[in-house]
Amino acid sequence: MTELREFKRPLVLHKNQRTQLPGTYLSPDDVSIWDIIRPNLGKDFSRFTVPVFMNEPLCFLQRLSENVQYNYLLEKAAKCEDEIERLEYVAAFALATISSNHNRLSKPFNPLLLETFELERNGVRFIAEQVSHHPPISAVYAESDDFIVEGTVEPTLSFWMTKLIANPHASLKLTFKKTGETYHWSAPKCTIYNVIMGKMYMNFTSQMKIESSGDYDAVFNFENKGYSTPRTGDVHVEGHIFEGKKKIKALYGNWTLYLASCDNDTFKSHRKEYVRMFNESINRRDHGPILPDSTILWISNQIPVKTFDEQFHFTYFTLSLNEMYEGMADSLPPTDSRRRKDMRALENSDNEEAEKWKHRYEEEQRDRRAENEGNEPLWFKKVDDTWQYNGEYFNRDFSKCLELFGASDSNGNSI
Repeated sequence: MTELREFKRPLVLHKNQRTQLPGTYLSPDDVSIWDIIRPNLGKDFSRFTVPVFMNEPLCFLQRLSENVQYNYLLEKAAKCEDEIERLEYVAAFALATISSNHNRLSKPFNPLLLETFELERNGVRFIAEQVSHHPPISAVYAESDDFIVEGTVEPTLSFWMTKLIANPHASLKLTFKKTGETYHWSAPKCTIYNVIMGKMYMNFTSQMKIESSGDYDAVFNFENKGYSTPRTGDVHVEGHIFEGKKKIKALYGNWTLYLASCDNDTFKSHRKEYVRMFNESINRRDHGPILPDSTILWISNQIPVKTFDEQFHFTYFTLSLNEMYEGMADSLPPTDSRRRKDMRALENSDNEEAEKWKHRYEEEQRDRRAENEGNEPLWFKKVDDTWQYNGEYFNRDFSKCLELFGASDSNGNSI
């Protein structure tokens, strides 16, 4: 019998991290997003500049690092002897990486060319670099004792009728070190509705396929098939593990909360009841239906409920990404995103100061491009059509790095 269950989300905090931003999000009441979009119709939306109040105080490279928070799923997968079970946890990781997008309607800052972001967390080293400005391309590399995740993201934005369509063009590859087994997947498209009028909300609007070098693949589908469509967007996800074209196991859940798996015949016979209970559960915080003989693969971490809606819908993990801990600036390159004064000002609710620094960085980048200065990435090299990490970043020789964001003291403050 299908059971409606309350999920106990774990509270995961980095040592000494903050649990809220220093300021509160401020948006002008008299500015229409449509007035900003309309002059740019027909253009590549990833290249036009938006006012700072439309940004969140993170850059795109930092947003990519959010994938690291659920790396324990890959550690579990690496220890699985069964190939199907291993794919279940890889698929859970791929889904978990998009969970922090829930209600994130503000645009991250565009990284400057050669901007970097590093993160060492939970036994994983992560490095991202902006390797191209036009078109915008971010290269990423993450490594632990068990696995390597690498790839590129080339996001585009387009406008259609009353909605914005964001296509991450994210091509990611996972390699398990022990076996050499590989998995490839791309993040799904995201559509933001009611851009012109009404309350905006988002949905994922394409499939996500995880292809393995073994005998099985997985596919997630976010399309509405009987689920109710609240004005805050759909959160359901269904998927399957395939052997060729044959469905072996079902994957199901709420992409903001949990993922479970069961035998495909079990899901097929209980789906009608499951959908009914899922539609009822979305109005109850942290609840969702579980089918008989299911395995719960993933439960999302706790979010800061009291400040979630007021502070860009940041998770606890996300809140920690732009922190400059004492002494950290001494080991970071001058290209690290944490040094951006525009994002720091936006964190402090100083939109005017943020706009000033954002404009300055963009002008300095135009000057460098005109002078053909600082165009070669330092940490990734292009091989054929892919960007590959050169293995040198964590040697910490930053003598060739550009001074992208000006001087700062050992705590990251401007001097």
